[in-house]
Amino acid sequence: MIVLGHRGARGEAPENTLPGFTYAASLGLTAVEFDIHLTRDDHLVVIHDATVDRTTNGTGAVADLTLAEIQALDARSIHEDWPEPCFVPTFEKVLDAVKSFATLEIEIKKDTPERIERVIPKVLEQLANSGYAGTAIITSFDTYPLELVQQQEPNRPRGFIGAWDTPEYLETALRLGATRACINNTTGTPEIVQAARDKGLYVNGWPTNTPEALATLQEWQADCACTDHPTLILDLLAHA
Repeated sequence: MIVLGHRGARGEAPENTLPGFTYAASLGLTAVEFDIHLTRDDHLVVIHDATVDRTTNGTGAVADLTLAEIQALDARSIHEDWPEPCFVPTFEKVLDAVKSFATLEIEIKKDTPERIERVIPKVLEQLANSGYAGTAIITSFDTYPLELVQQQEPNRPRGFIGAWDTPEYLETALRLGATRACINNTTGTPEIVQAARDKGLYVNGWPTNTPEALATLQEWQADCACTDHPTLILDLLAHA
């Protein structure tokens, strides 16, 4: 089972930051996940929330702030004792920093349709120009970003994130041409997981932060465990 570092390794290092991704690589992870938002001045930044309030020492919506305003903030979030200040990085800088990973999951966060229509071409263009040689999968809870990727770069792998607690999730994923089912392991069911596997979808279970959650994924025969605590999950798998 592949261990995917969620926002780098958010339980162990500042999430969605360059030091956080370096830390995840130091654990030997081969796969990492992170999130994309668009600033007021049309820069792609790697941050999870629609606001900077939780993960930085600032306040305000990402969409209302310029890149310079966002990068003036400290993004150590819950890791106050982290030895160095961290900033909210651009997508371009993250792509430079994660080239050692074989797999990237790039989650497009919910936004207005008009802004998503600016985000997707920028993401695809920066991926093309980055020289990243691994597999970069575009994921989202929202169908619209995945529809745009399907139209603009149909061979780009896509993943549909959600509860996966009804058959409609699989129907939607197949309509979107998704290759990856990103399934909440507290709401997904063995039957739905098996149906996804039968259709050839790669199964990524999240949030895998406890022995019990990992055991659920092992029962599902999932391909990937997305976790905030990769040290724990790597240790559990090593001693399974």
